[in-house]
Amino acid sequence: MPYEDIVVDPAFTGPPSAAQGGYVCGRLAQFVTGVAEVTLRRPVPLGVALRVESCDDGVSLYDGSAVVATAVPGRVDLAVPAAPTLAEASLASAAFPGFAAHPFPGCLVCGTDRSDDVAFQIFPGPLPERDVLAAVWRPGDGAVSDGVVRTEFTWAALDCPAGWAAAWLPVGVGTPAGPAVLGRMTARIHEPVPADDACILVGWLIGRSGRKLDAASALFSPSGKLHGLSRQTWITLADGVTR
Repeated sequence: MPYEDIVVDPAFTGPPSAAQGGYVCGRLAQFVTGVAEVTLRRPVPLGVALRVESCDDGVSLYDGSAVVATAVPGRVDLAVPAAPTLAEASLASAAFPGFAAHPFPGCLVCGTDRSDDVAFQIFPGPLPERDVLAAVWRPGDGAVSDGVVRTEFTWAALDCPAGWAAAWLPVGVGTPAGPAVLGRMTARIHEPVPADDACILVGWLIGRSGRKLDAASALFSPSGKLHGLSRQTWITLADGVTR
């Protein structure tokens, strides 16, 4: 059975001239039953028809003849940090490192140059005395369908808190890694996210191996109920070059 092409709205940018990675992963995840593992193989272009085709256990996303992403069944098995309160997450956001310097200020989710109706304005900052970043998200009408947040936007929201944790939190006595881009994302949405609630997001760094960063994120209700969990691989940028 042929699949409908995917076209990413130019407003859904991440790095310059490329789609926000979590959003693309969330779109592809809907072709996989259960937990999906999505690998981004190259920047996903904006505003063009991208072809979806079956492959092995999942699907591939093509820009012309080039594979830009693949999605297969996956699993997420992580210890989840305790959820901060809404007030604690709001205070953490005030110390968002991206306010001082942001590699991708036009990002749909965490971009500091975005104040439009589409922008998520998720600004993860450090929680005192914890190796965790936290932020608050209030989904806009464009992220909602039938009273709940659409799956691809939940994935998008889970993306950036882990990315900032990967790039900004040091490992042990190490130094922050600096700007990075999403390479792989595996997520489990436990249940739909209600559209009329604020959401609490946390991101944390698991480890580092060379330019590869292992990080995770979780999305909670204001009462601390877990709605979504993701594990991600990020790749640090060489010499500040965006991909």
